[in-house]
Parts: sequence; C-alpha cells; structure tokens
Amino acid sequence: MIYLNRRKGVIAVRSRRVVVGVLAVGLIFALTACMGGWFTHEQKATLIIGQPAISGNRGEVLISVTNMPNQGLASIAIKDQGITTANIDPASVQVEGLNGFMVLASEFVGTDGRLAAANPTSGSVGGTILKISFEVTAANPTLTVDQAKVDTGSALNTLITCDLNTDTSYYAK
Repeated sequence: MIYLNRRKGVIAVRSRRVVVGVLAVGLIFALTACMGGWFTHEQKATLIIGQPAISGNRGEVLISVTNMPNQGLASIAIKDQGITTANIDPASVQVEGLNGFMVLASEFVGTDGRLAAANPTSGSVGGTILKISFEVTAANPTLTVDQAKVDTGSALNTLITCDLNTDTSYYAK
C-alpha cells in the first residue's frame, strides 16, 4: 500500500510540473502577442508627393515622409528627369527645406527637374521635408515624381527603400 501511495505522489508531482510548464509557455505567448509581436501589419516607409495647391497664379507641392526606419530619412535625391511638370514656369520653381532639411541643389529646365536635400542634424521619421513653390502658366498644373529616380538615405547612412504615394486622399501635415 505504501508503494501505491508513493507512486501516486510521483504522478501528482509530474502532473503539476507539466501544468506549470504549459502555463509558462502560454504566458510567454500571451506577452509576445500583447507587445505587438503578432497580428501587426508591416509598415512600409512612404514618400508622399502632395497634389499642387493653387492660389491665384502661384502653387506649391509638399513632399512628406512617413514610417521611415533607421532613425528616419536624412537625405533625398531625385535624379535628372525624375520630376516632370506641366503648366508650370520652370524659372519660377523654388525648393525650400522644411523641418531641418536643407536643399543642396535643385534644377528645373523645361518640363524636367531634379533636386537633392539633406538633414545634417537628424532623420525624419514622419512629416513634411520639402516645399516646392512655382508660378502657374495654365490650368491644371501637375508635378510628377518618377519613383525609379528617387534615392533616399537614413540617418544611419543606409539606403531606405520606400513606396511613393501620390494618392490625393492621403493627407500629411
């Protein structure tokens, strides 16, 4: 009889260890789910080219970023013929850096343009980085950026691959 009671005690201890182990594993899964390790969609870095905002014969386009990795966007270069315009006077185009960005170079000739800008102090994870102002020459001015000609760099000196968003319903401040 003593032998049976002892055996039941061994089985009870093993059962408790299994239950504690299962609870520990369940707790680990629950905590990783709560920390956002599960069920979160990948956030892609996005370069946002706003639609021209026209007031009288002047217009402007804002360039913004969102979800930038590696401590944020620190540089942007749009190569030659990377910006195309219509109904905009190329001689009147002015590019202004915003939120710490400095325009290093910009050139607009005919319907083609290019520019380079950088933030020497930090990166921008989200927000406006450039404002392009211009004079309108006719109705419905457009400014289009070719994603294949855009290079963006992070504050950690690495390239950032980002999507180009020109959706008119997207709003960036």
